[in-house]
Amino acid sequence: MNSWKNSVMFRATLLILVLFSIIMIVHLQLEYNSLRAKRDALEAQVSAAEDRVEALNSALETPFDDEYIIRVAREKLNLRLPEEIVFYNDLNH
Repeated sequence: MNSWKNSVMFRATLLILVLFSIIMIVHLQLEYNSLRAKRDALEAQVSAAEDRVEALNSALETPFDDEYIIRVAREKLNLRLPEEIVFYNDLNH
């Protein structure tokens, strides 16, 4: 009788250990996938920031001439040359 109880206890303990191991493996896999997705998102942000830095460095290296002044006036200040014609439309696309 004692041997039977030990066998049942051993099997119950082993079953609990196996179930716990399976649950932990699944939990760790889910956490790994979550961290991997976060890493991919952060790498995309780093790549975008590096592209932005490269564009800014490129802008810093451009000569300060009339073309640069006209481009900055158009892009940043929304100004136009006197001989340019500006068209507006109300169409929503």
